[in-house]
Amino acid sequence: MKKIIALLLAVLLVAGLAACGGGTTPTPTPAPPAGGATPPAETPAPPDQVFHLRASTNLAAVGTVGQALQYFVDLVNERSGGRIVATANFGAEHGSQAEQVEMTRIGALDMVVASPGSGLGPLVPELASFELPFSYDDNDHFRRVLLGMEEEVSARVEPFGFVAMAGQSQGARHLLTQRPVRELGDLQGLVMRGPNATYVAMFEHLGAAGTTTDWNEVYTALQTGVIDGAEASPDMLNSMSFQDQAQYLTITGHIIANVFYFFNEAWWNALPADLQELIREAARDAAIFQGEIDDIAQVSSLEAMIADGVEVIELQDIEAWRAAVAPMEGEFRARGAHFDSFIDAIRAIR
Repeated sequence: MKKIIALLLAVLLVAGLAACGGGTTPTPTPAPPAGGATPPAETPAPPDQVFHLRASTNLAAVGTVGQALQYFVDLVNERSGGRIVATANFGAEHGSQAEQVEMTRIGALDMVVASPGSGLGPLVPELASFELPFSYDDNDHFRRVLLGMEEEVSARVEPFGFVAMAGQSQGARHLLTQRPVRELGDLQGLVMRGPNATYVAMFEHLGAAGTTTDWNEVYTALQTGVIDGAEASPDMLNSMSFQDQAQYLTITGHIIANVFYFFNEAWWNALPADLQELIREAARDAAIFQGEIDDIAQVSSLEAMIADGVEVIELQDIEAWRAAVAPMEGEFRARGAHFDSFIDAIRAIR
């Protein structure tokens, strides 16, 4: 057992070091007058004006992203001295991720914590490129990419009414299956669940059948045999007790998923400059906090799964897996210059 834990810790370090508030939403900055006239100077908000920040995520409050969101809200409330009243909602309190993204776009929420690919992908499809398989050396590399891509992501979602910041890793993802997957050929014929089309394409390249079963239905789908396995980080898998229905964990580190904080642009633009800076600093502090607790959670969750009887499998043919999915990058780039430039920006960060 000590040998297995040591091996898993080493793998994780490389592959995994991965209530709605009331009040009035601030009035957006008015558009410049017609005819090219110079707009009037912006009037600073009075120091006693109170802004309300209504934040939401489809993820649970107990997960590391949820804990970081609460940490962010608490920081904003404390540091603003009452000038911002921030609240957070978790899970399905405001509907699905897609519904929460739309609520933020129209101003019914002020901020959503969402996956760029799954949450904003219908608007900005190239954001799915973050999840091209085997793209990052380790979690430290991935977090450098998220920080370095913050302005790029924000610029691409701005036409749709969002401001983005505070990218966070959700840990390297592995395969949990009902029968052992010890080499690439063992995936043949298996039905594997993934969260979006990128994962489905990955499984097809690997020889399995991919499906996008809703996350909250995975346990039952495993139990009834609708799917043969799922993939996620150890913390995510353990939080749903999926090991009750599948006892083999193959360490692949194939993808590291992520989330960003997406703010309603009109709400953001209505904030005075000092409060914008306060929000940015709190968001970055929350991202650092999430990274620290996520690294710990991935290790402890893996140990808990082993204690529950899960067999951990180390692949000997990982290069065959990498080769099988390598064509995906070219397929993404072929979708247009917007994909090409976004992938180039990711690849430039080491």
